[in-house]
Formats: sequence, structure tokens, C-alpha cells
Amino acid sequence: MLHISTNTNFICLLIILIIVSLILCCVMMSLKFILNNYSQSLSTDNKNTPFESGINPIGLSKSCIDNKFYLTSIIFILFDTECIYLYTWSINAINLGWNIFFCMIEFVATILVGLFYITRNNIFKFNK
Repeated sequence: MLHISTNTNFICLLIILIIVSLILCCVMMSLKFILNNYSQSLSTDNKNTPFESGINPIGLSKSCIDNKFYLTSIIFILFDTECIYLYTWSINAINLGWNIFFCMIEFVATILVGLFYITRNNIFKFNK
């Protein structure tokens, strides 16, 4: 474990770090302000069109995508992250003890209830 002592070198380095970070933040914010004003002074009519290349758009730029595609991707991400927890638990299952075992049984039961709810409400059916 890392032991942090309160000697003067540590405090001085911490103060220097805070000062340098504040200076960098001020420099970046001032550069953003300067470059933004410079960029707006160079703008032309072609640059303010929907595409910065100056080419007029052909057709609609917005496409209609069914919300179920987004819902499917969110569900995939949720179940994928839950698999990460299950993998780390399975590696350390012997060392963790029975208390964690029952907690993970509850976790898996919650996942199964969510999966049952998803399939029961026909979320994966794309027919209209």
C-alpha cells in the first residue's frame, strides 16, 4: 500500500501540480476564445451551409430509424456489462465465500427476471 507522508517535498509538489494545471486550463480556455473569434471572422456563406464542404444536400439528411434498434443496443450493452461482473466473480468465487455466492445468485436472478420481462413484452420483435 502506498504511504503518503506529509513532508514538505510532497506538499510543494502538490502545490506545483495545482498551479501548473490551473495555468494550463487558463491557456486552453483563452486559446479557445481567440481561435473561435478568428474562425468566425473567416466564415463565408458556403461554410454556413448544412455541410461544411459547401455542397448542397441531396434529399433528406435525416433518416427514420425504428426506436427498437436503439433499445436493442441499450439492452445489449446492459447484458454485456453484467457479463463482466459475472466473469470476475467466477474467477474469484472460491476465495470470496458463501455470502458473495448468495449475492451473485440474487444478481443472476435479477438478470433472468429482466430477460424474462424483455422477452415477455416482445421487445425483440420488429414486425409492425
